[in-house]
Amino acid sequence: MADLPAIGLRVPQYGSSWDAIRDAALRIEALGFDSLWVNDHLQSPGRVKRDPTFDAFTTLAAIAPLTERVRLGTVVMSASYRPPPVAAKMATVIDVISGGRFILGLGSGSNVPEHRAYGIPFPAPAERTERLSAALTTIRAMFRGEEGAPPNVPPSPRPGGPPIWLAAHKPRLLRMAGERADGIVAAFVGPGEAGRRLRVAREARPEALPPLSCCLYTFVLPVPSRAEALDWVRAEAATLGSAPGPYLRWLAGTGIVAAPDDLRATLAAHAGAGVTHAALVLPSRVPPEVIDALAEAVLAPAA
Repeated sequence: MADLPAIGLRVPQYGSSWDAIRDAALRIEALGFDSLWVNDHLQSPGRVKRDPTFDAFTTLAAIAPLTERVRLGTVVMSASYRPPPVAAKMATVIDVISGGRFILGLGSGSNVPEHRAYGIPFPAPAERTERLSAALTTIRAMFRGEEGAPPNVPPSPRPGGPPIWLAAHKPRLLRMAGERADGIVAAFVGPGEAGRRLRVAREARPEALPPLSCCLYTFVLPVPSRAEALDWVRAEAATLGSAPGPYLRWLAGTGIVAAPDDLRATLAAHAGAGVTHAALVLPSRVPPEVIDALAEAVLAPAA
């Protein structure tokens, strides 16, 4: 079997509880996943807006001292939710607490209902891109402790601070990532599209900079058997007013729903296209043992 990307998993942030998130974080670390991820949302981005929702930075601050090895990241922090110096300070503190394990996934912000619900302006795309560019400049300067940047003490344990990966799909942001970031985040795409985006970013990459990382972000569900898969998604389907079968079909059209060997093969195809990391997302309200099933599918040595 071909090599796979470094595999990470998002914690169950929505329709969940702190106990479930804490237990999932410990399970993710113990099973050997490379990284642990959170979204930057203040309410559920799905259809059930009243779902309990755990925000990115306070959740990571609680998880960081409970874990020792697993890398921690945001997929992705919205540049519109916080002044860039505040975001840089928060990210640096998480990096300090975790001993240098933080990855800052950064995006322009795209959830219109959430911006409206919390009174956050949602400008036109061109302005959001400009604000993202300005945020990247400020955050990078603070990570590096550059003269004239806002104070950022204590500094990151790593010279230059945490890596910054930009969520990008259009040429301008992809070029920005290639020129100034450490990687890109490609969401809900196949290997061909992930590879295309990475090529655009690489073409803009100065030769003096290290190679770009490329992180796939997508839904996933291992399917040891159809009966198990239907049972695992029953609670989430019911919450959405659906049945397990239709929900499973929707999930398969959005992410990777496959038997273990096929799941590995799909992720291997992504690796072949240049994807270096995968931040995988299980459906909400699946039982904890699905994390074990995913680990067995994508972390165990291939037969």
